[in-house]
Amino acid sequence: MRIRIIEKLKPFSHTPGAKCYLPGTFIAIEAFPTLIRFASSELHFSVSGPVNDFTLEQDLEKNCVFVFGHAKEGFYRLRLAADSQNIQASVLNAPSSFSLNGASMRRKETLLFPHKDPFFLPPVWERLSLGVSKAQDWDLVLRRFDLREILPVLYGLGQKIPPSPTPPSLTGTGRLLEAGDFDAFCRAAFSHILIPRFFDDEYQGLAPNEPPAGPPSLLLQEAARALRSLFFRQEDSRLFLLPENPFPAGRMTSIQAEGIGQLDLEWGSHAIRRAILRPSISQEIRIALPKGYGRFRLRGAPSGRGRVCETDEPLRIEAGKPLFLDRFHKI
Repeated sequence: MRIRIIEKLKPFSHTPGAKCYLPGTFIAIEAFPTLIRFASSELHFSVSGPVNDFTLEQDLEKNCVFVFGHAKEGFYRLRLAADSQNIQASVLNAPSSFSLNGASMRRKETLLFPHKDPFFLPPVWERLSLGVSKAQDWDLVLRRFDLREILPVLYGLGQKIPPSPTPPSLTGTGRLLEAGDFDAFCRAAFSHILIPRFFDDEYQGLAPNEPPAGPPSLLLQEAARALRSLFFRQEDSRLFLLPENPFPAGRMTSIQAEGIGQLDLEWGSHAIRRAILRPSISQEIRIALPKGYGRFRLRGAPSGRGRVCETDEPLRIEAGKPLFLDRFHKI
């Protein structure tokens, strides 16, 4: 038994010139119907416009970026992915006359572009859902501006960039994050599909114009850290469930409790519903419930009767034996 999140994180844009990060890197992909720019490289397509249904898609599930559309010659689809040494531009679909930078390219052929940029992808990534499953057309997402749509993508992307040293304090748009104002932060700190910026060049009057305190990618990294602290915190062997959660419903899965194991959470109507802990080490832990809660039921199997436990009561866990928490009672 697991708590699952069905929604896939695949934000996209139909706007020529849209940008997004290539997962695992700080490299921004800028895409047009017949051109892709990244780092110091360019890819020119041999297709004739108008290109219908042009799309730039950042796929956080497969850790790549797709660019595709319907040109006069036919449908084309390219994938860009990275590893520690190269960026791979692969042709997934193309008309017979398709070429890149003047070279004829057939389906499943790949061009390699060496890079020396940092590269990082986590072996396991934590997923967040806040109860909204609309299409992630980023132009419409920004028009609606519902944090329940934006923050899960921000949290996913923030885990899939190389880590950077954190300065003592953030400047510019980062001050909005330190103040806990996620609405203003998301409006001021990003352009395109979550391309971070310390200076709000849309001049919305939300953040001061200050010299940046490090690379802009810090904003993604620190945003992911701040988001995580709303739903889960850890102090040694003490686990805090939903300590500051402002969202009425949601799920968070594959939470990595350091030195303990993996945790899934689910809540609804502003109330915690269930949690599943899969220990990797045998030891004693404590579970701290949200403010106002005092007890919960603990079971060793989904169909077991279990027993009632108090918040912060010492609990013995065994490696490889999952624990199921539910029936959370308010004081």
